[in-house]
Amino acid sequence: METERHFHWPALVISALTAVFLWCIACSFYSKAVSLCPGVAVTWENGGVSPAALARQQTFARQDGAAERPEATLWQAASGYEVMSGDRRSIEADRVVVFGDCRAVTAATMLSGSFPAGNDLAGCAVSSGLAFSLWGSTDICGMPVIMGGDRLYVRGVFEEEEPRIFRQAQAGSEEPLSHMQLIFPEKGTREKAERYLLAADFSEGIILELPLIEWALGMIVRFPAIILAAGILGRVIRRGKWLWHYPVLLAFWLPSVLVVLAGLFVCMDLPGIPAGFIPTRWSDFAFWENLVMGHGKNVVSWISAGSTFRDMELMTAVIMTVLFSIAALVPGAIAVMQVSIRSYGGMALGCAAYTLALSLLSLFMARTYPMIFCREMYLMPCLWLCVDFMLYRQKEKLAAVSGEGRFSDEKRSFL
Repeated sequence: METERHFHWPALVISALTAVFLWCIACSFYSKAVSLCPGVAVTWENGGVSPAALARQQTFARQDGAAERPEATLWQAASGYEVMSGDRRSIEADRVVVFGDCRAVTAATMLSGSFPAGNDLAGCAVSSGLAFSLWGSTDICGMPVIMGGDRLYVRGVFEEEEPRIFRQAQAGSEEPLSHMQLIFPEKGTREKAERYLLAADFSEGIILELPLIEWALGMIVRFPAIILAAGILGRVIRRGKWLWHYPVLLAFWLPSVLVVLAGLFVCMDLPGIPAGFIPTRWSDFAFWENLVMGHGKNVVSWISAGSTFRDMELMTAVIMTVLFSIAALVPGAIAVMQVSIRSYGGMALGCAAYTLALSLLSLFMARTYPMIFCREMYLMPCLWLCVDFMLYRQKEKLAAVSGEGRFSDEKRSFL
């Protein structure tokens, strides 16, 4: 039921800014989670794949001209390694051995320099926590460090409080690494990873379909916009219900409905449904059961296999994205219930104020937290303001039309 609403400026401004702030935080964690989902991850509880075996497989694949060949990165993390600076100061740190692109393993921001390249066996990258502990500074590129009897030179420093060091593995090493990251030319899936492992004659591991997590988070971070869209549809349907028995009024109302639907179509940009979620027959209930059970069992197996620093980063980003997206719903709902647009100037001012507040807040936060914004974040609140004003303007016009008579006061209140 549409009722008369009045502005309560303090509550409106505070709730709107709180909702935008929480939504921006959700977007920052969503951005971090997305950066940790560049493909399909594979882990082995026992054993793994050695750099030498992967190098041989890549050589054979190039010679055979294998189609859809993924970029594969091997890595393994271990704790308790002593890292020593040139002046013999030391600290225990986590060691991450990588064979391939280090950027596929972590989403950490580089403060200076870069990660060691694939053939750079004398280089390493250290965390800012390790750099401060040994040198008291992050401006240490080129400084020597000693780890496990090997003398390495710092190529870059990344932002991370925990003492951690990245180095490259030798291409001829036969020591297996327990984690693999597969980045396919197109969107990676579990089925593609399984086919790759089988064709490469690698042992079957636990596969985590990271693009699926990215899709789910893309839907979750849009929760506030989805709720706004549902609210707009609800108000439009409620208005149309009371016009159903008045053909002339309904005829005047239908063009506005089409405009609102077109606005929702333009404003909403939901992620596409993964191909693995589309059955050949929608009535195939066994498909849905196997889908849920299969992915659920896979995630449980992944978690039980033992969490690495990368898994913890991803799980933290996922949980925080969900929490802050849901938290933004409460002040957002309070804000939209307070809104009452009664003029074109008020509508324009409301849209401009929201867009300006979102832009300033996102610019301020982006200095520390890189963020990915969805189209809905900018457009859906503005569409709500426009629809609110449209409903107000049409209430009086639709209340009396030639040949239709007037509504009673009770029915007019629903318009």
